[in-house]
Amino acid sequence: MSEQKKKKTRYYYSEYVNHMVRFYLTCPDAIKTDGKRRADIENWIAVQGVMHDLPDDEREKVLSVYRTHYNLPKAVDMYCQKTGAESLDIWAMLTRVAGMIARRRGLV
Repeated sequence: MSEQKKKKTRYYYSEYVNHMVRFYLTCPDAIKTDGKRRADIENWIAVQGVMHDLPDDEREKVLSVYRTHYNLPKAVDMYCQKTGAESLDIWAMLTRVAGMIARRRGLV
């Protein structure tokens, strides 16, 4: 496989979206707004909206990767080892979902 195909795409919003998803996972059912910054609430709403729109199987894959306390590359590797999924397929899905979240949040 060529180096170009192995390269994972990173956008300027990647780390911020990763932070948003991990924050969402601290309270996926509802967010208590008391004491939360407006940005945190808007971030949660953006992630929740995208997660709600995803097909169930895709949502579970995304959340399974993000639920680990590892950095994303290690989390993807662990998920792929556990499930037999193709790494490039998971990265493509995560990149697409991150773009959806970034658009919904108004980052792009």
